[in-house]
Amino acid sequence: MPACDHIAFRVHDLERTIRFYETVLPGRVIGRRHGRDRWRTEMAWIEPEGQPGFALVAIQPTRVRWLLWLFHKLVPRALRSFEHVGFACATREEVDQRARIARQNGARVLFPPTYVDERVGTICEVVDPDGNPVEWTFGQSFG
Repeated sequence: MPACDHIAFRVHDLERTIRFYETVLPGRVIGRRHGRDRWRTEMAWIEPEGQPGFALVAIQPTRVRWLLWLFHKLVPRALRSFEHVGFACATREEVDQRARIARQNGARVLFPPTYVDERVGTICEVVDPDGNPVEWTFGQSFG
């Protein structure tokens, strides 16, 4: 059975994204690439602490990054999609802590830590500095 080893998303400020995820996850950069393609794409692989073999891949299409910024500014989140990166926490307190750290690092909280029901559990969703949603959960059941 194949394993999920990465999630990739576009950003308009790679360095700011790296700082955000290094602090909020926490995580560390395990690889970088400066592309020679026509978009001059720059990439960073960020491994969340305690999750070897999995990485968030931040992709900055340098030549057109202003378009991404404009898209996130003009199109409301609910109209774009419900795509997000989700992280399971060991406790409700850890969800609260992640929300606090994210807020302190410039994230906008879309959905504060809230218990929804026994299937969804407790969730918190924030938007990273590039407008990409990140969710922390506790007690979520996929069954």
